[in-house]
Amino acid sequence: MANWVLRGLATGVVTTRYPFRREDLPGAFSAAPVVVEGICSSSCNKCVEICFPGAVKKTFGCPGAPAIDYEKCLFCLRCAEACPEKIIRPENIFELACLRNGGGGKVTQEAGKARKAAAVRRLFRRSLHIRHVDAGSCEACLSEIHALSNPYYDLHRLGFFFVNSPRHADALLISGPVTKNMEEALLKTYRAMPAPRLVIAAGACAAGGGPAGTNYACAHRLEDLLPVDLAVPGCPPGPLTLLHGLLLAVGRAIER
Repeated sequence: MANWVLRGLATGVVTTRYPFRREDLPGAFSAAPVVVEGICSSSCNKCVEICFPGAVKKTFGCPGAPAIDYEKCLFCLRCAEACPEKIIRPENIFELACLRNGGGGKVTQEAGKARKAAAVRRLFRRSLHIRHVDAGSCEACLSEIHALSNPYYDLHRLGFFFVNSPRHADALLISGPVTKNMEEALLKTYRAMPAPRLVIAAGACAAGGGPAGTNYACAHRLEDLLPVDLAVPGCPPGPLTLLHGLLLAVGRAIER
C-alpha cells in the first residue's frame, strides 16, 4: 500500500480539467471531418460516393459544398481522403452532441432550445443519475462509456452517476442499434423510469441508425421507439464527447 501512496504523490492529479479548461483529443481518437471554406466542384461527388453510411450530402447554394450529418458519421475520414480540393479536412474537435426535440427530430428553433434547456436545468442542474442500456452494440461504445468512471475522466466530479435500477435514473443512455432481442428490455427500462426523464442516444448506431440501418435483426430505429432528447455522435463516441453530451443535456454546455 505504501508503494501506491508514494506513486500517487509523485504522479499528482491527472484528472482532466474539462470542461473548465480546454482539452485536446488524445492521439488514439479519430478527428472529425469538417467542411471548410473553398470552391467545391458541383460535378464532384467523391465524398458522397465513398461514404457508405450516407453521412455526407451535397447541398445547394454554396457551389455544391458538402454537408456532414455527424449522427450518421463513422469518423473514418475516408471523405477527407477522397476530396481532391480538401474541402473536407480532419480537425481535432469533439463537442458534437446535438439536442433533439424529444420526438426524434433536431431542435430547429432557438426558442424551443431555450425552453428545453431551461426546463432541464431546473430539474437536473445539480446531479444526473444515468441508467445505461446496451441495445446490441459491438461494445466499442460500452468501452468508452465505462471509461467515464475511471480516474482520468471521473464523471462523478461533475455530478453524473450511473445507477443499476431504472427507478433511480433521471436519464436513459442507450448505445447500439436496438436489436430485436433488446427491444423489449429497452422499452421496459424506459417505462420503469420516473418522469421527467431524458433519453440520450450514444454513438452512430443509436443516434443515426447505424451503417446497416433497419434490417431483419433491427426492426426499428431508436427514435421510432423512444423520444430522443440528445444525440451523441461517434463510432464510438470518445469520453470527452460523451461528457459534452451530458453537460449539454443538463444545460451546462452549448452546442458547437
